[in-house]
Amino acid sequence: MDTPSEPAVLPTPPQEVSAPVSRRRFPVIHLLVALILIGGLGVGLVALSLSQDIRSKAGNDGTVLTLLPAAKTQTVGEKFSVVITMNTKTDAISAVELHLSYDPTAIQIVSFTPGTQLPVILVPETHSNGAIAVTLAANPPTPFKGAGVLGILTVKALTAKQSTISFTGATQVAALGKNTNALASKTDSIITGVATVIPSPKPPRPIRKL
Repeated sequence: MDTPSEPAVLPTPPQEVSAPVSRRRFPVIHLLVALILIGGLGVGLVALSLSQDIRSKAGNDGTVLTLLPAAKTQTVGEKFSVVITMNTKTDAISAVELHLSYDPTAIQIVSFTPGTQLPVILVPETHSNGAIAVTLAANPPTPFKGAGVLGILTVKALTAKQSTISFTGATQVAALGKNTNALASKTDSIITGVATVIPSPKPPRPIRKL
């Protein structure tokens, strides 16, 4: 008589273990987020650096006009010189239209002499109630680039008061490659007139008796 065989025992299928997988995923996600944030920060810093560099370079562009001396004290009735200087920075200048204002009761602008930068007078100087205008140009076909003397004003102090020779908003600078006014900044000159001091007469020497 045959002995009945025992039923076969099927192996239990392995159960999925989800917890360790979950624990492995979170560090990866955190790492990706950190990399994205670091990359974004790096791009932001580079953009900020470029922006600052552009602003710095932009601040160095444009022509600068300056009146020298910046301050002058002069005896009433005497003449002196005020020099107009120009620094073109990166510009190549073909012409400048100068407009200056001053107090005609305090000073008199006797004359204007062009300098070596733009020696050609396109429009001669005009004087009118505390204003002077003149248009200068470079020798064609070479524009001027650099720093030097644009012109010299001969000025006379009229009264004992303070006044200013200043560039007006009508002053224009023409530069190659620019369709707008190339003037970036300008500096004025403050003039102070002082009264003539008349020395007191010396008292006569006493006569010595013999």
